Amino acid sequence: MSKPLSGIRVLDFTHAAAGPFTTMLLADLGAEVIKIERPPRGDGARSMGAPMPGFKSGESDYFQSLNRNKKSVAIDLSRPEGVEIARSLVMECDIVAQNFRPSVMDRLGLGFTDLNPLREGLIYCSISAFGTSGPWADRPANDIIMQSVSGLMGVTGEVNGGPVRIGAPVADFSSALFALSGILAALHARDCHPEGQHIEVSMLESSLNLMCNYIPSVAGHGAQIPRLGRGHAQIVPYQAFLCADGAYVMVGAFTRNFWENLCDMLGREEWKTEPRFATNRSRLQNRSLLIGLLEEIFAEHPREYWVERLTEADVPNSPILELDEAVFMEQVTHLGSIQTIEDQGRPIRVVRSPIRSQSWSEDTPQTAPPTVGRDTADVLGVRLGQARLSELAADGIIVGPSLTPPN
Repeated sequence: MSKPLSGIRVLDFTHAAAGPFTTMLLADLGAEVIKIERPPRGDGARSMGAPMPGFKSGESDYFQSLNRNKKSVAIDLSRPEGVEIARSLVMECDIVAQNFRPSVMDRLGLGFTDLNPLREGLIYCSISAFGTSGPWADRPANDIIMQSVSGLMGVTGEVNGGPVRIGAPVADFSSALFALSGILAALHARDCHPEGQHIEVSMLESSLNLMCNYIPSVAGHGAQIPRLGRGHAQIVPYQAFLCADGAYVMVGAFTRNFWENLCDMLGREEWKTEPRFATNRSRLQNRSLLIGLLEEIFAEHPREYWVERLTEADVPNSPILELDEAVFMEQVTHLGSIQTIEDQGRPIRVVRSPIRSQSWSEDTPQTAPPTVGRDTADVLGVRLGQARLSELAADGIIVGPSLTPPN
């Protein structure tokens, strides 16, 4: 069976991380994604970080990880002719996605109100930093700015230490996932909304949603969330413990049953009824005492001993792995989570989409992230004709490997 978005065409004006992650997931689900890039260098993410071994400048792992299964059309949108080409493509697309500052696409004549009349039922998705209005709307931002201003960094870090950036770009990628949800919902409702829909997602609100479990107490009752390092502000014990061999084991006893299983496994059955430890509320109040006792116990044996014992006792646990260990762990290997895409004989190892179904094929060939303008001639040729393509290429308005570059 074909994938669920087969036949859906996306015009992708996104760049960097949040937008490209959204459109890559749409491509993974079967959509045809036409990525519009600025000539000659394309998406700025192509130069984020050093290129991978065997790859050239402009082929960073950052870009390679976010742009598989897409086509690249290089158009200079600063030129009126380039904008007209983009508008002509909209007429054949179901979805438009962009993550520029709020005024950019409107200034180009490519905003929702400009494009909506061109395509019935158009779904237009805008990802912005702070939303489209308000005192911060026009400020530049990226993942680290959003982590800092949203409070994500504020709740992350060691006890009595400073704030720490979360290692993954969670503000970018959570925004992408919220945008994907909005797009899919809009597709589902499109028959009822032939007038078109504008989906708006801000990185600020996406980041706040990642901390929704804290918001009622903080916003409603003035609570403050302390930095607890390996611990958790609302659950005890829910953290890592140092073992005798210097390695850490993570323990997540987040329900009464798991807590009681942990007590039994440790030979501390009396803790199940001990007033200071019997409930999560009492454990929170006596966190320092309980954690100190647990640290002494876990320090008696190496990590593998505890992993085996905790697993047998049905207590959520795991070793803390470095990323270079995690990508090769047995469960990741079993699931086939890391897949290889061939790019002109060069292998690219990427993490596959976690969205799976028995209802559509998982064997669809994966295509490598495109070079800048790789598909310009193919996508535009049938629409504009070879003579017009040559004229536009000679003027530097479009770029592609088979097109005549400007003099």
